[in-house]
Amino acid sequence: MIWRVILVILSAVVLGAHFLRAEQPGLTAVCLAAPLLLLWKTRWALRAVQALLAAAGLVWIDTLARLAAARMSAGAPWLRMALILGVVAAVTWVAALVLGARRVRDRYPGEGAAVSVPLAAFLLTAGLLSIVHVKVRLTLLLAERFLPGAGWVELFALAVYAAWVSGRMLDLNRTPVVRLRSWLLFSVVFFVQLGLGLAGVHECLQTGKLHLPVPAVIVAGPLFRGEGLFMVILFLAMVAVVGPAWCSHLCYVGGWDALAATARKRPSAMPRWRRAAQVTSLALVAAAALGLHAAGVDGYTAAWFGLGFGVAGVGIMATLSRKKGVMVHCTSYCPIGLVATWLGRLNPFRVRLNGNCTECGLCRLACRYDALSMDDIRRRKPGPSCTLCGDCLAPCRHGAMEYRFPGLSPSAARQVFLVLVTSLHAVFIAVARI
Repeated sequence: MIWRVILVILSAVVLGAHFLRAEQPGLTAVCLAAPLLLLWKTRWALRAVQALLAAAGLVWIDTLARLAAARMSAGAPWLRMALILGVVAAVTWVAALVLGARRVRDRYPGEGAAVSVPLAAFLLTAGLLSIVHVKVRLTLLLAERFLPGAGWVELFALAVYAAWVSGRMLDLNRTPVVRLRSWLLFSVVFFVQLGLGLAGVHECLQTGKLHLPVPAVIVAGPLFRGEGLFMVILFLAMVAVVGPAWCSHLCYVGGWDALAATARKRPSAMPRWRRAAQVTSLALVAAAALGLHAAGVDGYTAAWFGLGFGVAGVGIMATLSRKKGVMVHCTSYCPIGLVATWLGRLNPFRVRLNGNCTECGLCRLACRYDALSMDDIRRRKPGPSCTLCGDCLAPCRHGAMEYRFPGLSPSAARQVFLVLVTSLHAVFIAVARI
């Protein structure tokens, strides 16, 4: 095992030196940090290091091709350089291969979903943030704004975080707690950065053009301004990928409502007119935005209306949600919650009850979205306010609650969903700033 680790470390150090010479200190730091994943005695971490080594070999081949082309065009010798870099690439790939030996795998327990889900979340998060970091004109990764090159370190750390969260959420009994804590972490990061930005730390603001942090403004803002569709496009893209899970994983204030609702041990029944109240809220928000625009109200004044709507929503969380044990703000007041669950029906992910259901009602006691009345249970599908949070799966003693996706088994559907939603959660922590 020692010589294998030495080979991995040697490959990482050599690639780190290459990036350092290319004036990429952030990538150098990632190269030096990657072997530390081997200290995490889980199979997904082992596979992640192998994947990174495989990618490192491709970096050497790309470097070889570019240098060879440049030297040939200049009429300079290139064969010795190509041989050296070819050997370095081969050694790097050998380091990846030797980590796959049985005696190595035995030191890193894990199989099936416990390996594939965290590994996929790690790779997807790293891939998405790499695209954001390299292709987007604005500097979106916060660490990069304070220290050039540090964006790659932030990217690597968030990829590891996504893997950890997804792995923890595989355990049905841990899902509600892990989901709520990670969701609240996103909210804290979001609003701390906003506060620092408003206090004068301008690096914490994404563009300097403030977007009022009230979900209803996603609808009201473009209607009032007649432009500015970025948040709308982002919201619709997330709904397309994970459906109504925007309201259980990605909304920057929803975690507050969930925390307030869990103050009561069991949810109580909601009135039948709850959905109508949310439809009315959406209509009033849209009408108010259009009315303010038609009246020529300036943006500063309009923002006070939006802020008032948001403060009223927080009041609903602190009072009605705590009293009812249901996320009253998200299910009865927030217009974006209504839009997310409406449009979420176009997404193929579903939570359904199978034939094992005995109608015991235990799942209903875990639902804070008022999506599992006894009528819903008898119909074998949650109500329209379901956000795919998954809190209802663990209480079911008969395994009747399950995720579904066309062409996948229930367990595979849940695994794919967890990879997508935890990766997007990690990406949002990095870039979803005001």
